[in-house]
Amino acid sequence: MNVEKTAKLSLLVSLGLILFVLESFVPLPLPWMKLGIANIVSIIALYVYGMRDALVVTIYRVVLGCLIRGTLFNPIFFVALGSGVTAVLVMGVVRAVFGKLFSPVGVSIWGAFAFNITQLVIFYFVIIKKIELFHLLPFLVMITPVTGFVTGFTALLVLEKGKGKISF
Repeated sequence: MNVEKTAKLSLLVSLGLILFVLESFVPLPLPWMKLGIANIVSIIALYVYGMRDALVVTIYRVVLGCLIRGTLFNPIFFVALGSGVTAVLVMGVVRAVFGKLFSPVGVSIWGAFAFNITQLVIFYFVIIKKIELFHLLPFLVMITPVTGFVTGFTALLVLEKGKGKISF
């Protein structure tokens, strides 16, 4: 990997961390619910560099973000890592298979669905272990398109402004 690409991916990780920290100050209706604005950088990395580098950005962002918040290797870390990786994998597949059908907004919505479903499954198996947890699914199905749209549309604006490149 060349130095310029490494630097740009590092800047994406850093930007994701900044968004992650800023998002922690936004009051939300449920403690674990977030807009997922840090995922904007994963979408940008996916479109500019591909799925492999988007996974690298996501993994570093989650690990460093959890280290900063003091949640590294606790159950929340595993929920965030598993959900983030699954979301990037789903977004990468959706983009590869249906790229002409979905813009970054549609790809982001699919990723948000994957993130939320994976989050529930990991919470079930690792933390809560009560089937009632899945009663949250209708709520998540209603809110996910909104959060996926916000992150995807923001990523789309950045990608269009940069014409698919990252310039610093």
